[in-house]
Amino acid sequence: MAEPSLPFEDLRIELPDYVKEDGSKASQPFSKSNHSFFQRETLKSDGNGFGPRTEYFKIHLVRIFEQISRPVPYRFTDYLGRERSMDGGCLKFVGPDGQDIAEFIEQDGYIVAVTPKPVLIARYATTVSVATDLELVNRDTSVSATERKQLIDARLGQGQFRSSLLAQWHGRCAITSCNLPAVLRASHIVPWREASNAERLDPENGLPLVATLDALFDVGLVSFDDQGELLAKPNLQAHPNLVETGMRLSKCPSKRMRGYLHRHRRINGFEH
Repeated sequence: MAEPSLPFEDLRIELPDYVKEDGSKASQPFSKSNHSFFQRETLKSDGNGFGPRTEYFKIHLVRIFEQISRPVPYRFTDYLGRERSMDGGCLKFVGPDGQDIAEFIEQDGYIVAVTPKPVLIARYATTVSVATDLELVNRDTSVSATERKQLIDARLGQGQFRSSLLAQWHGRCAITSCNLPAVLRASHIVPWREASNAERLDPENGLPLVATLDALFDVGLVSFDDQGELLAKPNLQAHPNLVETGMRLSKCPSKRMRGYLHRHRRINGFEH
């Protein structure tokens, strides 16, 4: 199979250079030079993968994953426009043939993206709620292994929850109709902490939203009425470019979704 011809994804992520403990320059875990894709069987590296260089890689792999809420592309551009790609040795250490704390997404036999596993996310996540929620799911003995996997995927906006949600909305943002998967988030309507396990997996308790709208919805600065019209908090008037007058869901909410939206409005102070 030929190596995939994929562009460098523009992540605009801030990625400080790795330096050795003595402050001297070092080979970068997210390389600035050779960006050819790797095949899993070609990954080779000495050592056990527990040094500061691999630690840096793990920390920033999780940090990037947190910020983009999807698998981290093997190669991308950072906030300075520099082309970056993942070091083969670091991939070996975190992958299934190493510490098995990350999953590889492959295309034509080549690694094109990497997803940190829950154990790694729980260890390094800066979003405390995500790490805590994953830990609670892992400790819940009342759910089967299959449901546990589904819940973990749903908390991370991945898996069957995301697939079912996107299918209901024809692969598009529920507001803007954007169909670019890289910027679509599988957003829960009733927040994770307020929902039962069944509700966490229910695609009617979700909306596919572009990243900006997802962030506003997640923190309760916007919501939707029973007809799907967008409601915005008064303090958004100082930021007129974030939402537009007349924004609404592209289809009328179902009866079950209206119930979830009612709870979202109540939780976030749209209804008293």
